[in-house]
Amino acid sequence: MSFLLALLITCWIYYQGTHRIGDIAFNKNIDDSKFEVCNEDRIFQYYSVGTNYSNGEKEIKRQFSELMSNLTFKNSGFITFRFVVNCNGEIGRFRVKTVDTELKENHFEERNIRHIEEKIKKLKKWNPGSRKKQNFDSYYVLTFKIEDGKINDIF
Repeated sequence: MSFLLALLITCWIYYQGTHRIGDIAFNKNIDDSKFEVCNEDRIFQYYSVGTNYSNGEKEIKRQFSELMSNLTFKNSGFITFRFVVNCNGEIGRFRVKTVDTELKENHFEERNIRHIEEKIKKLKKWNPGSRKKQNFDSYYVLTFKIEDGKINDIF
């Protein structure tokens, strides 16, 4: 009985360690097959390994300044892009969540969402997360605040 219980606990711990909520698994229907992570079983959150963009949010906002003034939206709310920065500083596996100002599901123009995603994909100066001089894959999040028909902020 003890062996069976130990086996069950071991299986449960293994499953919990390899299948975390929020993981972005490869989806052949929407993900670029050329993008590869370095370790599928070990993708950290950006804040735990220091993943960032060269020159920070200020540079991201500068890169998006033209798009921020040219794109128009019918709704207000937030568009959040979650993606993976691999250990080589490349990005992929994009997922999008949109909510209104009360954080209820919202729908923005698909054309605008794709436009923003394509612009994110052009950002090439990602610094992968690292610990003890070793680079790791990690998740990253960029949120676009939409107010009065325009992108008002990026964080």
